[in-house]
Amino acid sequence: MITSFLFFPEKNYCASPQDFGLAGEEVFITTSDGVRLAGWFFAAEGAPMTLLHFHGNAGNISGRLAQAKLWRQQGASVLLFDYRGYGKSAGKIEKGNNLLEDAHAALRWLENEKKIPSERIVLYGESLGSYPAVHVAQEKKLAGLVLEAPFTNLLELARIHYSWVPEMILKDFPMHNEKTIANARAPVFILHGSEDEICPVAMGERLYETAPAPKELYVIPGANHNNLLEVAQSAYVEHPYAFLVRENGFV
Repeated sequence: MITSFLFFPEKNYCASPQDFGLAGEEVFITTSDGVRLAGWFFAAEGAPMTLLHFHGNAGNISGRLAQAKLWRQQGASVLLFDYRGYGKSAGKIEKGNNLLEDAHAALRWLENEKKIPSERIVLYGESLGSYPAVHVAQEKKLAGLVLEAPFTNLLELARIHYSWVPEMILKDFPMHNEKTIANARAPVFILHGSEDEICPVAMGERLYETAPAPKELYVIPGANHNNLLEVAQSAYVEHPYAFLVRENGFV
């Protein structure tokens, strides 16, 4: 029951890389528990960093191609992949650890198959994707942790939208970002819309306060949960990219 409230996977793609002028490699990633995940890798020659994108709870990677194009235009390589049950990925999400298994598999793929060191990898967590991004960022030194419209913890979020849900029902989905981000081993950049109706901007502000330095918070005036790109335009990517280049000393 809880998974039906949290996850809204879409199997069909709404767009292709070609629609955005992107030349990408279709990739398949196997998790530690044997689930086959699907994704696209967009390589940029001489890229100072590679973005590993963890999307939100709805749709699939085809709805994140506009973001991939913007990061690619800045000079970053990008890996988009779908969690189990989304897009062309097999399986289904049954507990919170499934997201972490998928996230670890994607990171291992970049390190092992593309030979990209973790110090050149940026974890990008969008909404629900902030959970695997924050969790993995405490485990090894990374080039960056970028969070878009993140939440503090799932219980607090549930109390806002599903106040009737007992705490015990969420035991398999702890998702405590506020506690975990204090251990992040990467520069932290947070984007949040001032009018976010799903994850209130106060959540992003609290995560910023808890995160270790170096860090930056970019509140986009007038933006809600799903239109940060439309409202911020080019600054949506330019601000975090400039921060990551500066803090890592990339040229």
